[in-house]
Amino acid sequence: MNAAVVMETMRRHFTSIGFITYLILIAMTGLFVATFNTPASIWPGLVAILSIITGAAIIGPEFSTARLQLIVSRPIRRSVYLLSRVTGVLASVAVAATVGVTSEIVARLLLGSAVPWLPLATVYASSLLVSLLAISLLTMLGSLTTAYFNVAIYAGVQVALSAVETLLGLLRTRPNSLSEFLHSHQQLENGLIALDDLLFPAPPPHPDTAWLLRVAATAAAALVLACIAFERREVPYGGE
Repeated sequence: MNAAVVMETMRRHFTSIGFITYLILIAMTGLFVATFNTPASIWPGLVAILSIITGAAIIGPEFSTARLQLIVSRPIRRSVYLLSRVTGVLASVAVAATVGVTSEIVARLLLGSAVPWLPLATVYASSLLVSLLAISLLTMLGSLTTAYFNVAIYAGVQVALSAVETLLGLLRTRPNSLSEFLHSHQQLENGLIALDDLLFPAPPPHPDTAWLLRVAATAAAALVLACIAFERREVPYGGE
């Protein structure tokens, strides 16, 4: 890990007006949801969106310019640079999640209501783990594509899986030969659901060890593939 790259990545975010504005939005949302009975109702979703926005720009845009040539020409391994960038982005997202959970806790204390410490801590931790997975997948896609195609692929696969699952569910209710085929091959639909849950998991109310390990393993696999692709990719000497 390279501390300079991590700090520079974080500096880019915390000197961005857009990022600071988003932090304020998350803080206001945390104050608002403190009036709800269900803890952490909205701000985790904003954190997930932030992880996609920040994760989309880890590598992709730098392949579209000559800036990457200057970066990789320095005495630092490409994989170290890549993982340092991921760490910086994840740290920035963690700060945003901390702002959300802290504002909700402070608001609940000021309102005199009980603070659900365990549910808030659970949502906070699982949100960061899901954010890590999203960032890792976007990094893998960004090491293979240029510009912001990684987020387009990421969103496209997510939408496609949901659409196919819905379509298969509708077709299964129709009395025809296709419905009989789907009933007799339930593993097809189950496989799509499992793939969707593997790549785009929703934090469960009570995540168990198996869920945590699965998400962490998927993120680790994506980062390994990203490092391999990034090490082998030709670096442009000018804009593509």
